[in-house]
Amino acid sequence: MPSQTLPKGVIFDLGDVLFTWSPNTTTTVPAEMMRSMLSSAIWIEYECGRIEQDACYHQVAQYFSVPAPEVAEAFSQARDSLQPNDTMISFIYELKEISQGAVEVYAMSNVSKEDYAVLSTKMADWSVFNRVFTSGHAGMRKPDLGFYRHVLEEIKLAPEEAVFIDDKMENVLAAKSLGISSIRFDDNSNVTRTLRTIFDDPVGRGHKYLYRNAKHLDSITDSGAVISDNFAQLLILDATQDRNLANVEWDSQRTWNFFIGEDRRLSKDLNDQTADKSWIGKPVLVPGGYFPDDLDTTALALTVLRPQPEVVTSLLDEMVGYVNPDGTIQNPQTYFDRKKPRTDAVVSANVLACFYSFGRGQQLGHTLQLIHSVLLHRTYIQGTRYYLSPDCCLFFFGRLLQSSNDVHLKATLGSLLKERTQERVGQSGSTLDLAMRILTCISLDIGCGSDRRALLNLQCEDGGWNAGWMYRYGSTGVKFGNRGVTTAMAVKAIASSEVFSSGE
Repeated sequence: MPSQTLPKGVIFDLGDVLFTWSPNTTTTVPAEMMRSMLSSAIWIEYECGRIEQDACYHQVAQYFSVPAPEVAEAFSQARDSLQPNDTMISFIYELKEISQGAVEVYAMSNVSKEDYAVLSTKMADWSVFNRVFTSGHAGMRKPDLGFYRHVLEEIKLAPEEAVFIDDKMENVLAAKSLGISSIRFDDNSNVTRTLRTIFDDPVGRGHKYLYRNAKHLDSITDSGAVISDNFAQLLILDATQDRNLANVEWDSQRTWNFFIGEDRRLSKDLNDQTADKSWIGKPVLVPGGYFPDDLDTTALALTVLRPQPEVVTSLLDEMVGYVNPDGTIQNPQTYFDRKKPRTDAVVSANVLACFYSFGRGQQLGHTLQLIHSVLLHRTYIQGTRYYLSPDCCLFFFGRLLQSSNDVHLKATLGSLLKERTQERVGQSGSTLDLAMRILTCISLDIGCGSDRRALLNLQCEDGGWNAGWMYRYGSTGVKFGNRGVTTAMAVKAIASSEVFSSGE
């Protein structure tokens, strides 16, 4: 299990992060030339303490065909321009307060002994740092991996216990290669927001859970089996818009199966108390071992992954072939298998959302009336064949409403869905129910502060949220849940509700 502890140390670069300076001088050394001097092999030797300042200036002057006195004066003016970044330095004090003193702060800079002596006079209180590491004293510099290892050894932290901030990408990548969480400094607000997220913010803690478990956010059943399914991966991608998290791509497949790969190798009766249970925890969930591709997962894949237009057109044409005369999906059909006629209002809503998102919603007009009827008569209150809770049903109905700006769709479902969603505000429910409810409320401009507070209180110590049961296998009633789905939706719900609540 990945580490659940927060970082113990933050390592800041100094130049262009905690201090600003200007390469523009009154000398004959232009700013661009000065920057080239700073990246030269001669300057690297100087920063590592291998040559003295006078020798460095002399060699640089020769190499760039500039008088040595001009070089010395240019760098003297550059040093005089050094100013502390008061915003970031103030944030360091705030960071220590946020962490209640648990986080130590260090500086790590490519700077010579001579230049650091000048730099150290530019800030009143250097005690904000637990320790400062310079290339001049260490005899090595970033991005040399040895410098990072030296610092980690001195501060007695493992790579995963530190966060590194630097303005240069090569330095950030070097730190990442050692397993140090790293942030490229671009501006004050982005870096402070990211650090707050890491050390305090619940949204940030949720993101950290997702990234720690990226590509391994598998589903579980109420029997304890761990399975990989496309549907959960698509929902994670839909909520986060981050392909680094979800283990799903549109490859060579045409229609989609709920299960991924080997997990469709399904057999055994989960309710057979006399059978050998050595299969528990293995992909053995569906009696008979046969689970055909389904329209529900395929519709979700189309809307989330957005394949090539010709693929979309061909699949929608095929899906229309599973429409009953009343406009529902083959009784309504859930599977690409006419021998398994199944009915579910949420499946119909998801297929309809897919058609609307590609401008073909009018082809399933009667399906829209079916969803309206389900809302009108509240037949979703006990869930559906496959979807367990009213909040889950309303979430997918809301997703349908958001799939298009079609006037008829909005007129048919808009006000009724808002009324039914308002009825759910403040009701009990799982973490997943709360996250889905909040997202539906936000899409409909419904206040839900009590639900947001309840969801925040349910965040686990590792930053994630526990899996709520979202769907079940119809013939056996086996329930499926996924911490990744719940956490992705909770993170989106909390982050979105922060913006929404500011305008309430």
